[in-house]
Amino acid sequence: RIKFLKQIPPGKIIMKATLGLSLAVVASCSWMLETTEGFSSKPAVTTTSSTSSIRRTTARFANEREDFIPETSFGAEVVPEEQRPVNEYLEMRRSPLFEWASNEVGTKGLLMRLGAVYAVVFAAVGFPIAGATFTQDGFLLQKVAASNVGTLGLVLVLLVRLYSGWGYAGSRLQSKVIEYEETGWYDGSFEPKTEAEYKRDLFLYKQEVKPVTDRLKMITLACAAFWVASCVGLKASYSLKPVFNEYDPRVLERVRTDEDFAAAAAKASGGRPTYCDNRYYRAVAGGGQGC
Repeated sequence: RIKFLKQIPPGKIIMKATLGLSLAVVASCSWMLETTEGFSSKPAVTTTSSTSSIRRTTARFANEREDFIPETSFGAEVVPEEQRPVNEYLEMRRSPLFEWASNEVGTKGLLMRLGAVYAVVFAAVGFPIAGATFTQDGFLLQKVAASNVGTLGLVLVLLVRLYSGWGYAGSRLQSKVIEYEETGWYDGSFEPKTEAEYKRDLFLYKQEVKPVTDRLKMITLACAAFWVASCVGLKASYSLKPVFNEYDPRVLERVRTDEDFAAAAAKASGGRPTYCDNRYYRAVAGGGQGC
């Protein structure tokens, strides 16, 4: 073999060695490139799926954070926990009724809830009571007007209650001093807020409470105006068709002395005993014979 190699020119040996080494390098680079692509493709999928999972988890926790209302807050350790202004605000927020006026519900949500209350009270309470008051035919307008006055009055009372509750929480948050009772009404005391507590409470008032009280004030004033207008309308409906009150003492006295007035009263009663339109006098009469 050595003799054979000696017979080969040196230039050919170098050229063949260089060609073999080049082929080996190219093969090694191709294998490394394929391996790198294989490894890099797998993490890409994993990274994409992990990013999507992280985004979903972040969104879920963000929604939970928006709906989350803490139990208590820090500060004013001397004051009983349930009498601290922030804790009173948080307790009010957890109340189903006062939650109606929160910023999360908004003006539209509050009006929808008040509208539902109005409809239920009008149909279940107001109109039946008005029907028992106006028992004669032809007084539908008076029934609706009276039911509207009573139902709006109840909605107005509800709005005043909401405003008073949120207003009280706002005044406690704005105050620089906390008024509290240690054990009862007879041992009240004061505790000044620290600078950090006052800034926190004032920020909470401006962000969460003041928009609610402004909204409630506007809606309450509008409801009060509608209630006054309803009272005027009810009064006008009475003047359009007056209701004959058979039990007015002046009517009873005049019936005994004025035959013409007695005939008019009998005609107004529709030829029926006057106690037919009154549940109490109908019961006194033994069940309403002749009605």
